[in-house]
Amino acid sequence: MIGSDLSVMGAPMATIWAGARLGLLLPIALFSACASLVAPYDATFDQSLNKLSEETARFLAAAESGGSERSFASEETVAYYATTYNVLDRLIERARLTRGSVPCATDRELAAFAGQPTSRTSLPEDYLKLDCREFQLYGVRLYANQLEYAHQTGGVLNRPEAKAQGGTLQAAIMAAILTFVANKPVS
Repeated sequence: MIGSDLSVMGAPMATIWAGARLGLLLPIALFSACASLVAPYDATFDQSLNKLSEETARFLAAAESGGSERSFASEETVAYYATTYNVLDRLIERARLTRGSVPCATDRELAAFAGQPTSRTSLPEDYLKLDCREFQLYGVRLYANQLEYAHQTGGVLNRPEAKAQGGTLQAAIMAAILTFVANKPVS
């Protein structure tokens, strides 16, 4: 056998090939590990949050213009909050089921935010393990709580409240969308 006697700088070819295979496999293994640190892109989050942003914009515009959405007790207002919390709760659960292995560096901030008098959101016991997608969704839910609290106080959402609280909620929704599309595959 001719190949069995080959060597490079005194090392047998079998050892050279083993090293080369390891050199090729190590970057692949590291990439695979890094890819599992962050959950893969899921269009459901992107689409659902964009739709929520549109519905929120419509709701706020109607409230600001004096529509029935100004009243906390109106059918439109009740439907808006029920739908918003339903969508967010489903997305939070979906994110939990596909949680990335790296917790969000800002998870600790959620406890103070959730402890505000405006909050109606309870954090899970493992909130320090939330990935950044979950963190953003809880943030959106907490900002929705603030809008609802302003709305409920006095029973009417006035124009400055709608602009301030609604604008903050829309910014939180946009931040969540950006978090979800950060690992969207390039087409």
